[in-house]
Amino acid sequence: MLNNRWFVRLATAVLGASLCGCASKGGVLGAQRCIAPDAQLVKIIKSVDELRASCGPDSYGEPSCDRVRQDLLRLNLVCPDHEPTMFASAVLAYDVRRPADAQEYLDLILARPGSHPDAAVLRARIASEEGNLPYARRMLEQQIKLAPDHPGLHETLGGMLYLAKDWGNAARELTTAGALGSPRWRIAYHLGLVEEAQGHVENARRLYMESFAANPQWRPAQSRLTGLPPT
Repeated sequence: MLNNRWFVRLATAVLGASLCGCASKGGVLGAQRCIAPDAQLVKIIKSVDELRASCGPDSYGEPSCDRVRQDLLRLNLVCPDHEPTMFASAVLAYDVRRPADAQEYLDLILARPGSHPDAAVLRARIASEEGNLPYARRMLEQQIKLAPDHPGLHETLGGMLYLAKDWGNAARELTTAGALGSPRWRIAYHLGLVEEAQGHVENARRLYMESFAANPQWRPAQSRLTGLPPT
C-alpha cells in the first residue's frame, strides 16, 4: 500500500513534468468542458491529504472517502487525453488495493509513444506482486532505453533482479540508481539485502548500519541488523 504523502508527491511530480498550459483535446462530455485540467488536478491532489488521513485502504465505496476517486473519474471522462490525471488515478487505485484498476490506467499511459518512467515503475510493482517478474523486467529495460537517467527505473529494476536472484545485475542497477539520485539510505538498504542473500554478512551489516544512520525512521534496516548473526 502506498501512503498519502507518497501519492501526493508522486502524482504532483508527474503533473509538474507534464504541464502543458492548455486543455486536453476531446472528451466524452465535450471538448468545451475540458478546461484547465492541470489546475483541476492540482485541486484534487491538494484534497487528498485531508481526505485520505481518515480513509484507509479498505474504505472503497464509502461516500466520504470516495470523493477524490469520483473527482478523478470525472476529470478522466472529460479530459481523456490528460496523462497526469490517468497516472493520479492509477496511484490512488493502487493505494486502495485495486491493482486491476491501476493497471488499466497505467497500460493506457504505457501504450503511448515516448517514455513514461513513473508509470512504468508502478506497473512493474504491480506485475512483481502478481509474480510476473519477466514482464516487469522487460518493461523496465525498455523504459530505461528511453529514459536512461531516471533513477526510479534503475532502482525498481534492481529490486526485480534481486527477487529473481540475479545478484550481480541487481547491485549494478541499484548502484546506478544511487548515482542518479535515489536516496542513499534506500540504496544502502537494498544493497544490504543483495549482500545478505549471498551470505556476505559483514557487507550486509555495514550497509544496513549506513542505511539506518542516514534514516533512523527506516525500521527495516534496524530489523535486518538485529536478525544478522553476531560477529
